[in-house]
Amino acid sequence: MKKITVIVRNLPLNTRRNSEALRMGVGLTLREDKVTVIFMDDGVYSAAPAVPELIGAPTLKKEFEALPMMKCTMLADKPSLEKREIKNLVPNVKPEDRDEIVRTITGSDIVIPF
Repeated sequence: MKKITVIVRNLPLNTRRNSEALRMGVGLTLREDKVTVIFMDDGVYSAAPAVPELIGAPTLKKEFEALPMMKCTMLADKPSLEKREIKNLVPNVKPEDRDEIVRTITGSDIVIPF
């Protein structure tokens, strides 16, 4: 079993990268690997409640529902949340200190940045 970390770092509304990152996370769970998705920098906006359909951006609802069912851990970087004044997160995304984020990344066998 490998530890795989997907890092989401971009704004969610101007690209499909974040939705692709989450879809990849879902796909990676189909093996026996341990998958973690980390939201950092502007990527934390993806973990905040939003209605992207209003501006024609892709919705992440299905992925956020599927990832916990597939036993995928989702973490949001606390300093990134604080800098952007984000207080609420979608269900199953856990705010985590930078030290834990770094431990998760460095302890991974594979890191996939988006």
